[in-house]
Amino acid sequence: MQPSKVGSVLASDASLQPVVEKARQISALSKLCFDLLPPGLARLVRAINFNDRPKDRQLVLLAASPAAAAKLKLLSEALLTFVLQHGAQVNSVSVRVQPGAGPENVAAARQSPRLSRSALDALRALHQKLPDSTARTALKTLLDHQLAAPKAGAEET
Repeated sequence: MQPSKVGSVLASDASLQPVVEKARQISALSKLCFDLLPPGLARLVRAINFNDRPKDRQLVLLAASPAAAAKLKLLSEALLTFVLQHGAQVNSVSVRVQPGAGPENVAAARQSPRLSRSALDALRALHQKLPDSTARTALKTLLDHQLAAPKAGAEET
């Protein structure tokens, strides 16, 4: 399924709007971060969450290695200032390290995310409950793609 089709499917389902809005927030904050970071560091970093509770407003970044996390922590104040100057309502930046990750793993994770067995089971159950709709069709496509892909990257839970 093409990204534009996924966007239209998500936009058409009112119950998914909070998820869509959260993804848009994270995407916009990611772009701001990547605009400031040097390209070599930017490719080792992913924005993974934004806690938008008024007291917290914390942007969470995931670094591919301890070295990348250290560099990112050194730049975190400048990053916070930069996103604030561009109108983002962020109080802090948190940096986490993805254990065992290197640049090649971050690139691979961006290209082909794998769902755990429990996540696949939950999505199958949801698929069975949904009425015929574009959301159900999109979910079926996701499940088919996950089941057809090699299982080497799948997490067992």
